[in-house]
Amino acid sequence: MSLKIRNAILHILHNDGRPSVFSEAELDIDSEVCEAFITKHVKKLLDNAGVRTATFKSESPLYSLLGAFQQGNAYFKETAAAVAHKLDEIMNRYPSIPPCDLLIARVGSKKGEYLAILQLGYQAVYAHKSKNSDNQLTMCTALPFSSGKVEYAALIALDGPAMPISITEKPAVIDGEAMLYFSELFLECDPSPSKKEQAKLIDEINIEFVDEYYSGNPSVHAQIKTALMEEAEDAEGFVSMDNVAAQIFEPQDELKLQYVNTMREAGVADDLPLGQKVVRQQFGTQRIKAENGVEIKFPSELAAAGDNIEITTHGDGTVTVLFKHLKMV
Repeated sequence: MSLKIRNAILHILHNDGRPSVFSEAELDIDSEVCEAFITKHVKKLLDNAGVRTATFKSESPLYSLLGAFQQGNAYFKETAAAVAHKLDEIMNRYPSIPPCDLLIARVGSKKGEYLAILQLGYQAVYAHKSKNSDNQLTMCTALPFSSGKVEYAALIALDGPAMPISITEKPAVIDGEAMLYFSELFLECDPSPSKKEQAKLIDEINIEFVDEYYSGNPSVHAQIKTALMEEAEDAEGFVSMDNVAAQIFEPQDELKLQYVNTMREAGVADDLPLGQKVVRQQFGTQRIKAENGVEIKFPSELAAAGDNIEITTHGDGTVTVLFKHLKMV
């Protein structure tokens, strides 16, 4: 996806006794280095199944601040400075949050206009220094790029009043407790589970359901996985648990209703836009692991069809796996 960087600025935030440095000048967006860095990390937020979606709380100061910017009542540089000052205040309140650079950029794409907020943690890298033919190894701090990962970042859509957020973060230990300070204290938003998290939840429920109603039969589990993949393929990435239940449990109406209700009680939405890639990654493989350490994995479709893999569950809880008509490579 092609991205156009409109504005960008970098602030240096310290909470270790050194003063923070708030930039008075925007970054040179015509620089290849600047463009490569921003584009790389913004694309990760646009196309990443692990990213959560979120909505601002109505009382969030950033929501009001960015609303004024969106409506043309505030300039980019002053808006970015206010955003940086808020994170700086939080960091000084909680010194366990490490110093960082805060990069803020306004970018455009075919999907719309966005404000990217990247909290750039430092990483130690090796480098050389040379003086009068005396070459030595040294260490210096660097920003995450080729092998680094931005652990705290948000991409805020600027095309509508709701300004939905794509967010990535991890818990940080603050005052002895794990906290998602980036979303809770800084953005003040309510994140939803990511696509990966939703797919993992569905898989966990499937395992429990098959354990309860089918004594953990791997064939049934493989059939449900295959139905999920077929549903995502037919519906262009969307998954309806009603359709999956109808395919697997017809004509067992009571069992079908129980499956759908179990999903809903766990918070699984009726029509999930998981995407074919995420569904295949989560459900494409069936694994059987024995108590003696033997583990077998194979495509779920093969186990569901039964043409090449036949799984028999015995009354004593053991399983026989028979591979048939396989061409060796």
